[in-house]
Amino acid sequence: MPLATLQSLTFVGVRPIPVQIEVHLSAGLPSFALVGLPDAEIRESKERVRSALLNSGFEFPSQRITVNLAPADLPKGSAAFDLAVALGIAAASGQLAKAELQDWVFAGELSLSGALTGVRSPFALAVAARKQAQQRNRPLKLMMPKAHASVSATVPDIAVYGAASLFEAAAHLVGHGAPMTQEQPGSHTANAAGQVFDMAEVIGHQTAKHALLAAAAGQHHIRLVGPPGSGKSMLAQRIGGLLPALPFEESLDISAIRSLKGESDVFSQVRPFRNPHPSSSMAALIGGGNPPVPGEITLAHQGILFTDEVLEFDRRCLESLREPLETGRVNISRSGHQSTFPARFLWVCAHNPCPCGWLGHPVKECRCTPEQVRRYQSKLSGPLADRLDISIDVQPVEHQALLQGQQGEQESGSSAALLTQVMKAREVQLNRQGCLNGEMTPGQISMHCKPEHSAEQLLLKYAQKNHLSARALHRICRVARTLADLDAETDIQKKQVATAIQYRKSLNLPNTPNQVALNGIK
Repeated sequence: MPLATLQSLTFVGVRPIPVQIEVHLSAGLPSFALVGLPDAEIRESKERVRSALLNSGFEFPSQRITVNLAPADLPKGSAAFDLAVALGIAAASGQLAKAELQDWVFAGELSLSGALTGVRSPFALAVAARKQAQQRNRPLKLMMPKAHASVSATVPDIAVYGAASLFEAAAHLVGHGAPMTQEQPGSHTANAAGQVFDMAEVIGHQTAKHALLAAAAGQHHIRLVGPPGSGKSMLAQRIGGLLPALPFEESLDISAIRSLKGESDVFSQVRPFRNPHPSSSMAALIGGGNPPVPGEITLAHQGILFTDEVLEFDRRCLESLREPLETGRVNISRSGHQSTFPARFLWVCAHNPCPCGWLGHPVKECRCTPEQVRRYQSKLSGPLADRLDISIDVQPVEHQALLQGQQGEQESGSSAALLTQVMKAREVQLNRQGCLNGEMTPGQISMHCKPEHSAEQLLLKYAQKNHLSARALHRICRVARTLADLDAETDIQKKQVATAIQYRKSLNLPNTPNQVALNGIK
């Protein structure tokens, strides 16, 4: 029968889509038609496939050739279909009559000589093939260019075979000559640990360290406010050392996202840390384009998004963070395309208290007017600031303390010691409600975050005095619950509520250029 069916893969955003490639030969004037919404990159593959077949020793059929890429309603754009189309034409014309094609996934671009030149996102392709095999509940084998096969071989539960040319791939399928061996992971696929920053290197800032510990333990978004050089960025860079390693399945998905963006094809269980520049556009931060591609918040999924000098970002970009902070995903719609990207990250932001940066500094004088300070701080809107669970004032450390260093606290204040506390607290949370405290629903908050009587009265008094929104009240309860978990206490005590309220404080407008007022508990 002049019909051959092969399997390949494409991506819509970060979602893998299996593509069935059907090749049919029929009588009529010689022609070569590609259907199934191919873009220019795929339509041009007709000439590559024709030359590759002829230069690999195959005959190009003088018949009517129809290639269908299913599903037909999905726009497709990838040169990775070249190998599957060429093998399909050879099989439909009877030149690969003995080939078993149903258990294979093919991906690769052909040169005119028949060599397999490359493929985009090889790691992501292997992860997608593994998921397809799990969904079908049967083993699948992935055939791709030899140059990228060792990268894909890092993914478990999928057999990867690398072919240098179309002829070599066809010979293996029909059992001609020496068979190809399953590819083994290369030396470049080791876990990428990256640069490690230890919290023990930070001198002083005990309040900020404890706030970062709570943020890591309960997945609470945090803001660091202070003058230039006070240590905000140094503290934020070390919060990654307080987060446990990613579970294996999640690390595969996140490594696949980085592969699709062309950043890295290395498997890593280290949580991502993204630090976009304030000049980043909305498409770069949130995702966009046509078709949509993921942005920084998706690359920070299950990790940290650090926005240094957050008030220098475009206001529209910041406001677009509202939905991802609440839902853990971002929906992007374009004409003919709609994509949903994962975006569950820990948001750490930092900024100066005023345009000149010296508001509240113990020595240096701030020359900003109250109106300038108000206008500067209002760049972070109320609804967005309301989504920040913790806000910490970071003041400079005295010079003598910096020169003398920190004695006797290197072990207890190290990232390894703090990570142990975080893991214990997270285990308690997952056993109690099945999620972290920062991700609890209102129903779960009512069930698990009710303070004892004196703590409840303190919280009620503060909420009424400061006219807190329901979201702000719930976030204080969630932070207090995390602080109680860190203290290994079953009930939320008054001290945890008081600390959570202090962590909620925000900068007020000063009455004079040199006066600082912080909103706290009196």
